[in-house]
Amino acid sequence: MYDHFKKHLDEFNLPIGKELWKEMKGNSKLMSTRKDEVLIPSGSVNKYSYFVASGSLATTMITESGESRAVWFHFDNKFRVALCPDSYFLDEPTQYEMRALEDTRLIRFHKQNIDAWAAKYPAFNQLYFKDLANISTIIQDLRSYKLSHTPLQFLTYINNKYPVFSQRLSSKHMAHFLGVSPEWYSKLKKKF
Repeated sequence: MYDHFKKHLDEFNLPIGKELWKEMKGNSKLMSTRKDEVLIPSGSVNKYSYFVASGSLATTMITESGESRAVWFHFDNKFRVALCPDSYFLDEPTQYEMRALEDTRLIRFHKQNIDAWAAKYPAFNQLYFKDLANISTIIQDLRSYKLSHTPLQFLTYINNKYPVFSQRLSSKHMAHFLGVSPEWYSKLKKKF
């Protein structure tokens, strides 16, 4: 699993020295979750970030009617770092739930260690903030596009720019992500 993580770090073209790599391996935990298993329950305070080595996760919110709606996804080939930002950064009980969409292998890191590495190692600090800025920009871009376009235009945009969503997600999850009913999503798919 660490090989997958090392390749992810190498994508940023920043030198991760042997000392930092040793600390990262020594201060992390290898985990596995089964399909549909809850990794982070809503209402918990979770100070961990997770690297998805294989499999996928869904971050969901519970609506007022009690229905679970997927708001973001993490895959072993895209959006690989998973956390609940409200809990991780603000120390608040999370309003999200994170659940495995399939059997998933993860590497877990505690925020305290990540903060220490960011303070101690300039290259890790650059990587950390570059990764945060990158994913924040993508999420903001997708939300803006979703709010300012029709579901069909949004689906077209996703399929062109981030095909991993339609390749890896069920119709139910895609419908929720687009903000339409599964029946409406089925009609949209036929237009392609």
